[in-house]
Amino acid sequence: MKKIYLLLLLIFSISCEDVIQVEIDSAEPQIVIEAHITNSLNNNFVKITESTEFYNPNTYKTISNAQVVIKENDKTEYLLEEISPGKYQHNQLVTNPGNKYSISIRVKEKLYSAESYTPIGLKIDSVNYQIKDRPFNKEKYLELHVYFQDNPNQQDFARFVIYKNGEKIKKIFIYNDRLTNGNYINYFFFDFNDESFRLGDKIFVEMQSINSQTYKYFRTLKNATAKQAKGPFGSAAPANPTSNWNNNALGYFSTFTVSTSSIVLK
Repeated sequence: MKKIYLLLLLIFSISCEDVIQVEIDSAEPQIVIEAHITNSLNNNFVKITESTEFYNPNTYKTISNAQVVIKENDKTEYLLEEISPGKYQHNQLVTNPGNKYSISIRVKEKLYSAESYTPIGLKIDSVNYQIKDRPFNKEKYLELHVYFQDNPNQQDFARFVIYKNGEKIKKIFIYNDRLTNGNYINYFFFDFNDESFRLGDKIFVEMQSINSQTYKYFRTLKNATAKQAKGPFGSAAPANPTSNWNNNALGYFSTFTVSTSSIVLK
């Protein structure tokens, strides 16, 4: 089978367990909702926060006492409980490929809603790596390879989250099969924000099979954070990342499956 070698698109990362921190294009505080349901009970949550004013960016306060309800295929209903300030979970809710999910969140007198479809998931076959020299200064760097089969019968999108010795690497990596549908993929990473690696380091890879809405959110988040990084001499306030929430809420609601693999540098 033909192998396709792709250079992974690299964008600034946000942690799945961290509040979204983007300088928003608004002068008023806005609700920020980060919600994702996976095929693992340990990785399902809804976080609700409120942004501060535009001129005091990256400061958020948690929102408690919200009513959070998720429906699966418009039938089974799950009422989430607040397990810590602003964080909501259900101890039996997992996502199933091919199913549709809707979420409604009532905060005081306002109602926020979104929908998400769970695609058939990709699965990691294996992970490998190479240690290479940089072209000019001869410093060594890690090139991480993830191998998987793209689904030929659907358009696939994925997000990769990489951990080193249990700590998440502060970048995000996304995949779109627009040019590689149905191929066997060798996806490789080489830029880890100057993260240093040593022999004995354990690298853990989490591949999230996301839908097109979630992919678009992270792609537009890249543009927003890139503009923000320019500082006071950059462009005007960045546009907000594309959200699937209504009622002007920021963030995203995503349902996806997860495939993982790990390797130790030797």
